[in-house]
Amino acid sequence: MDGTATHRIESKWVHYAALLGLIFLVVFLKLGSFHIRWWDESMFAVNTFEMMENGHYFSLYYDGAPDLFNTKPPLTNWLQLISVQLFGYSEYAIRFPSALAATLSILAIFRFAMRHLSIYWAWISALILLTANGFVAYHTARTGDADALLTLFMLLSVLAFIDYLITENKRQILFVFIFLTLGFATKLYAVFLFVPAFLVGLIYVKKLRQFIFNWHFLIGLVFFLGSATFLIVMREIETPGYIDLILSKDAGRIFEVVEYHTESATYYVDNLFTYRFGMWMIFAVTGTALLFVSKNEKHQIIHIVLFACVVSYLLVITFSATKLEWYDMPLFPLLALLAAYPIQSLILEKISVKWQQHALIALLFVYPYYIAFNESQGNTITLGDSKIEAKENYLYTAFRNQIDMNGVKVFYHCWDGGLLFYQYKFKTINQDLKLVYNLENLSDNDRVLVSNDSLKNLLSSSFMVEPIDHLESAELVRLHPK
Repeated sequence: MDGTATHRIESKWVHYAALLGLIFLVVFLKLGSFHIRWWDESMFAVNTFEMMENGHYFSLYYDGAPDLFNTKPPLTNWLQLISVQLFGYSEYAIRFPSALAATLSILAIFRFAMRHLSIYWAWISALILLTANGFVAYHTARTGDADALLTLFMLLSVLAFIDYLITENKRQILFVFIFLTLGFATKLYAVFLFVPAFLVGLIYVKKLRQFIFNWHFLIGLVFFLGSATFLIVMREIETPGYIDLILSKDAGRIFEVVEYHTESATYYVDNLFTYRFGMWMIFAVTGTALLFVSKNEKHQIIHIVLFACVVSYLLVITFSATKLEWYDMPLFPLLALLAAYPIQSLILEKISVKWQQHALIALLFVYPYYIAFNESQGNTITLGDSKIEAKENYLYTAFRNQIDMNGVKVFYHCWDGGLLFYQYKFKTINQDLKLVYNLENLSDNDRVLVSNDSLKNLLSSSFMVEPIDHLESAELVRLHPK
């Protein structure tokens, strides 16, 4: 290897190291510094602990019973289980797979752009994705649920597919199916939403027959079908009725509103422009328009696939009856690649001095990165969420400050996922935290954690209440006879 090649390799790893440093500060720093959030994150955390305890690795359990609410396959929980073995049962361990998936997504578009486009395109794409408000936020990169993992596997399937169109390397077909399989093992049918775009790309480059009629496609298809069938059948065996449930609930989200999650037809587009992707959405639209008239054949292939994926995915989630804010997350890496193009072609290519190009990129991203860093480290939630999650926040703080909670009864009338997480977490240090739903289960001299105003009044009507400690609206009290 000559000196020039060695220098290129060293230079490449300098870029990766610098990017990883920037990612760490936004994605990983203080990842475990806030309580487990309601709903999906706490549900996955409980599923993972119970999987670790009961040894049922293909079915999910919640509070000792088969979980018929979380119908997703177990890959997320398997990864969380590995993380728990490494870091202990903690907020950090539950979130680590999502943070790692988000990091790999950023690195994947960086590597792809560096190979097929330019180093500046790579840096701009990566920084756009890192500073996109909806990518590094709750329910995405810094929350322990399935969406960051789904985004990674869908992205990798797209990049492998584009690699095949550009290089005609048939091994990439296998990678497409491997990543589709991993996506299915994460969140079932959602992984298929880019597939119509693959058909568009194959027709555009006239490689449909070449893609389908070869051994790589057949092997990949058999691998996907076999793996998907195995996961579904194994859970059906342990939880009879699971197949009917995923057909009616998960596939039914397209046609029927699930859990009251209904929004307007422009919900996702409005979110992308206003705050989810923010100002970068203007660049993405501009990049799409510019790439339509590009004379570069490779750019055209990349553009057609990315644009078709965005349109395909956006149409399905827009016309689905059930809408949730974070369903747009798989679009972000693709939009980042599109948004980088006008910055690259209209600005950087007009500047011939390298240090000026570097300075311009730094100036463009210093403020968005500052905002992303502050928001990721602030861990701010709405006042409403803060109030309803006050008990979880108190328990997080109590564990961190080594407060003795053995025998404390948590009095609640609400979703108990986060409370179960902390019950299990205190169990790991041999402290017995009890969850109590009925007043009849409380007695004199009990220490009780309560936050709901109506439950506080109910306690006061039946006992003399002695305050012990408080955090925001959560209060730890001792009960005495009236």
